[in-house]
Amino acid sequence: MKITKLIVTALCGFIINAASAESFSAGINYASDYFYRGSLKSSEAIQSSVGFSASGGGVDFSAGAFTNQVVGSGSDTYILSAGVSKAFADDLISLYGGVNHVEDVAGAAALEAQVSLGLNWHLSPTVNVYRDLDDALYTYELVLGHDFDLDAFTLGLNGSVGHTDVTSSVDNTYYTVGASATRALSDSADLELGVVHVDSDTISNEYVFEVGVSLRF
Repeated sequence: MKITKLIVTALCGFIINAASAESFSAGINYASDYFYRGSLKSSEAIQSSVGFSASGGGVDFSAGAFTNQVVGSGSDTYILSAGVSKAFADDLISLYGGVNHVEDVAGAAALEAQVSLGLNWHLSPTVNVYRDLDDALYTYELVLGHDFDLDAFTLGLNGSVGHTDVTSSVDNTYYTVGASATRALSDSADLELGVVHVDSDTISNEYVFEVGVSLRF
């Protein structure tokens, strides 16, 4: 567990030292439930995140941290991530490669590699492939989304379908459909309300409600 944290921390340090034109972000929100790849991790929770991004040498660097702190029942979750992306064909295609450290306080931690291919096209389709580096477990995911700029707020619609190996003998297919309303509070702060419908092999027709504030620096 300590080794995986050191790997992600070292990558974050490399990104910060190698890149320029940095930007930072942070957010905090309340969620009525927390689902991770179709599995329920907790009921009510306070979620917080920080992010860093920069450009240098013709590529984009990013690093982030996310935590789900349980208010109701379930287990806390921590996710650390770091990676590099590059755009091709006049920004039509983007390719990302990185690593994620995922840890549940009540369970085991995992270090996984991630490769993503995205298109700057209708519905912004993105294909994500994750591989657990310890147990050779895979997750495949397709994500779609689009934002509509309205007079009072920005309406975001999104959906995803994924298939994940829970263990070597158990898998889980999941689906999500969501909507969000985002309104600027200032040049660097946004208020967001959201609802997500989650369905999978292990749960049926659950709804998650979220409200939060995001900041940009």
